[in-house]
Amino acid sequence: MTGIQNSTSKESTSLWPVWVALGFPLLLIVLNASPAAMDLLVVLICIPALCITWAVFGVWSAILSAKWLRQRAWRRAGICAALPLFILLVSLNNLAIIRFCANAGDTLHFYVRYPAYMKVVHDTPQDGNPRLLTINLGGMSWASRGFVYDEGDEVMRNSSFQSSAWKARAQNTELGCGYGALPIPGPATLTRHWYIASFAC
Repeated sequence: MTGIQNSTSKESTSLWPVWVALGFPLLLIVLNASPAAMDLLVVLICIPALCITWAVFGVWSAILSAKWLRQRAWRRAGICAALPLFILLVSLNNLAIIRFCANAGDTLHFYVRYPAYMKVVHDTPQDGNPRLLTINLGGMSWASRGFVYDEGDEVMRNSSFQSSAWKARAQNTELGCGYGALPIPGPATLTRHWYIASFAC
């Protein structure tokens, strides 16, 4: 039994480049889902520090891969090569990966806070028009992120197809600064009328 446990432990340890490769995006997603996501200190210091640490692990993994190749330990070499190759792939598509992690983090945040956000919707009186609400999670003075609740579902329409009434109401919210939006993924019973948004203010 002890021999089997030791073998399993060694197997898990030898897979560390794979865990590091997958763990970094997961860590970014969790960080983006946390209240600290819009903290300037996190954006300017913590995230770059994480990226540098990830790169250091990648270099070390590449060195180990070369070592195992010289020893013809093909399986170990392949496992160690996974991390630098993944980092290379991310560096070639860094904006797409960052955007994916940010959106995934916002989605996770939305589901955790869903009851509170729906309470805000239910507490908003109706005035005969479809309700339009923005929830700003914070950010910089020139850019922030959050959610939009749009019962008219006009937020993603081209400007020429948005009603003048919707534009007038949107002008009094962060949407008036300029924005980007996409539907929150998930079951329609929970996400209907909800959108992840980035605001230019």
